[in-house]
Amino acid sequence: MKRITRASAALLLAAAAATAALTASTGTASAAANVAYANDLVRTYDTGDSADNWNECNQAKYVENVRLDRVHPRDPQEYYYCAPGYFGNGVQRVNLWFRHRA
Repeated sequence: MKRITRASAALLLAAAAATAALTASTGTASAAANVAYANDLVRTYDTGDSADNWNECNQAKYVENVRLDRVHPRDPQEYYYCAPGYFGNGVQRVNLWFRHRA
């Protein structure tokens, strides 16, 4: 009977420790989730050719993200990205955006 009681107490203690660890990690995750981010338009590429617009935007995105990689500690949620802009006269304009903490 003592063995069963000790085993039950050990399992109960382990479950309590696991619950405490889960609660602590959830608190950390929810605190990080409260960070607000914004997107700023950096530049619009409008060369007259859709492919050139995408190529120029992707090159600029790469350069800016490499520059961000040199910042320590870097927030992985801050980055540059390209997105389609206005489409007119058969040409897709491409926007370079920067996502950062608000």
